[in-house]
Amino acid sequence: MYGVGQSPKSLLSQLEKALADNEDSFNMSGGEQIRDYLPVEKVAEYIVKIALQTQINGIVHCCSGQPISVRKLVEDYLEERGANITLNLGYYPYTDYEPMCFWGDTTKLNKI
Repeated sequence: MYGVGQSPKSLLSQLEKALADNEDSFNMSGGEQIRDYLPVEKVAEYIVKIALQTQINGIVHCCSGQPISVRKLVEDYLEERGANITLNLGYYPYTDYEPMCFWGDTTKLNKI
């Protein structure tokens, strides 16, 4: 999830800071991790829809269901903003405590 109110330590917050500080480059991992991102407004919309319905029980993934690489997310974000900064890919190592790929399943969400 990303958007207003996100942690200043999150990826896009750090990217925003680098842009605001007119940095020449942005240090990040190789960006090959696959994730499932949604803007906070969409997450809020889904949570309300899930909470107000009574037909679907159990766990409902609040997600896009669309896997995207971290690198592509950053590149798309920069393109949408019309911003230009060199991505210093591979600066940070991949973590050993987090899987390289995970994303949600929208099957139940789509029924709501």
